[in-house]
Amino acid sequence: MRAFVLSMAVSLGFLVVSIIAMRRHRLREQAAILWLLVSFVMVFVSATLPLNLLGHVSRFVGIDYPPDFILLLAVLFLVMLVFHLSLSLDRLSAKQTALVQEIGLLTAQPPPPPADDREPDTRVELPIAPRQS
Repeated sequence: MRAFVLSMAVSLGFLVVSIIAMRRHRLREQAAILWLLVSFVMVFVSATLPLNLLGHVSRFVGIDYPPDFILLLAVLFLVMLVFHLSLSLDRLSAKQTALVQEIGLLTAQPPPPPADDREPDTRVELPIAPRQS
């Protein structure tokens, strides 16, 4: 019974922290939805502890020890989170490159005109003969 109470307290506390962070605009919409989903899953798993639903689901999957199933779910969640963050980082890197290029084009200075004390250009352009087929 103590495990149930502790689990519910931690899950509901995490849900409250997620909602407060959302209301204070500390989380963007995508991250807020993700953490709210995680919070609700935590509350659901905590609420079903007395029914031993976790044990039944883990045995259905083929895992004999229910805490191992929770560990498996946590590792899968972390892998998905890292993949999502990698995609976000790649997208931001591409946007940063585009912005730097645009700023470079907008702030580019034209080359200075040639100074009078320089030697005049003495190169001779040769005409290019037309190609014969």
